Amino acid sequence: MEVGYSNTTSLGIAKRAGVSRGAQTHHYPEKIDLIVAATEDMFDGFAEGLAKLAAELRSGKVSLDEFLDLVWKRMLEGDWFYASLEIIVAARGDEELQRRLQPAIFSLHNRFESIWRSTFAPATGSNSDPVVIMNIVMNMCRGMAVQAVLRPDREFLNDMLKEMADLLQEKVAPIVK
Repeated sequence: MEVGYSNTTSLGIAKRAGVSRGAQTHHYPEKIDLIVAATEDMFDGFAEGLAKLAAELRSGKVSLDEFLDLVWKRMLEGDWFYASLEIIVAARGDEELQRRLQPAIFSLHNRFESIWRSTFAPATGSNSDPVVIMNIVMNMCRGMAVQAVLRPDREFLNDMLKEMADLLQEKVAPIVK
C-alpha cells in the first residue's frame, strides 16, 4: 500500500515481512502470486466483517442507520479500501492480474449477495431487489471514499450517509430475527 502496486517488488515484500527471499518465493514464486493471495485474504476479511455486521442487524443489536455507518467505517478502516482500489486500477491495465483476480471478485460479490439475501427484504410498498439496492449502496460508499481522498469533508460525507440511509429505508428493511 505504501509504495503502490507498480512499485511493489517481491524483494520489498519479503524484507517487510521479515522472511528470506527463498521462503517467499517458495510460497509465492511471482509477485502476482503474492498479490493475488494477499488480495484474496483482504477480501475474505472484509466479507467476514460484513457478515458479522449483518448478523448484528438481523439480531436487532444495531439499527439500519447504525449498520450503514458501520459498513462505511469498516470500508475505510485500515488500508482495505485504498489497497483494493490500487489493485483494481492495476488490474485495469494488466490482463493477467485481471484474469487472476476475477475469481476472487466473483467470490466476494457472491458472499455479499448471500449476506444481502439473508439480511434484507423489500421495504413495505417497495418491490426493489435488496441485492440490487445493497450493491448500489456499496458502490455509493466506494465512490464517497474515492471523493474523500481529495475532499475530506467529514460533515459533507456524514450528510451523504444520512441521505443514503433515508433512501435505503424506502427500499429495503432488515430481516430481524
